Amino acid sequence: MLRLGRHITRAAEALCAAMFAGVFIVFVYKIVMRYAAHDAVAWADEVSVVLFVWIVFLANGFVVEDRRQIAFDLFYRHLGPSGQRVVALLRTLLIAGLIAAALPGSLDYIAFLWREKTPVLLWRLDIVYACFGAFLVAVLVRYLVRLAGLAGRNWREQL
Repeated sequence: MLRLGRHITRAAEALCAAMFAGVFIVFVYKIVMRYAAHDAVAWADEVSVVLFVWIVFLANGFVVEDRRQIAFDLFYRHLGPSGQRVVALLRTLLIAGLIAAALPGSLDYIAFLWREKTPVLLWRLDIVYACFGAFLVAVLVRYLVRLAGLAGRNWREQL
């Protein structure tokens, strides 16, 4: 299971790096076309924005570790290991519960967006925002695995 998670993380890292390179290439192309050919390339803005949205959600869902996220830990770091475990369990339950509650409605709304399209390239919005559904599922799975780890014998490794 841990090996599968590493493979998914590496694949997501590679995909995000490729998309970031795509954003850079499209941005440079737009600048060159604006000043060399006096042509405002409308599709370039749309591609850049969609790629950037995908980068943000995929990286936060699959690449960035929970420890790397911004946290308010002034109280938490002064607790002993048992107290940190309780706080981590409560935090994990809260976040997993909120995401689990939001998931059905969010996926339903993303599916509903098939009717709408982007203004320039006419891409379906359900595809454009599918990264948010993947983000929610990835974070929910990550927090359920973390919850199992915090409830198990080797809970100190999760802190």
